[in-house]
Amino acid sequence: MPVPVPVTLLYGGLNALLITILGMLVSKARAAADVGVETPVPKEMIRAVRAHGNAIEWVPLGLVLLLAIELSGAGTRFTLHLAGGTLLLARVLHAVGFHGRNKLSMVGAALTYLVLAAMSVWAIAIRFVQYGP
Repeated sequence: MPVPVPVTLLYGGLNALLITILGMLVSKARAAADVGVETPVPKEMIRAVRAHGNAIEWVPLGLVLLLAIELSGAGTRFTLHLAGGTLLLARVLHAVGFHGRNKLSMVGAALTYLVLAAMSVWAIAIRFVQYGP
């Protein structure tokens, strides 16, 4: 019987869509610039490549933490959605800011750090509350 993890499924799917869109933007930029995989990345493509790469670097950690917390049974639906929704919002803001060359990228990055730190502390607290020292 499968273990129900509806909140993580939702934010895993939404973040995967975001990463897919960011990857498609990189592919589109590569095609427009006629740049292959082995060719150095031109300056005009760096933002698209880093927006995608940055999401790939941070989203999995957030989803693993969200899944662990959801599986522990310690979070309410509201708190899990708050954490998952904040992670998604942070990554969207970062990507939009990166592509638009504006301060939203810094807001998204700061929000990412904040939600990951909160989920990290939450996961550590769950471990000690549920299982003792």
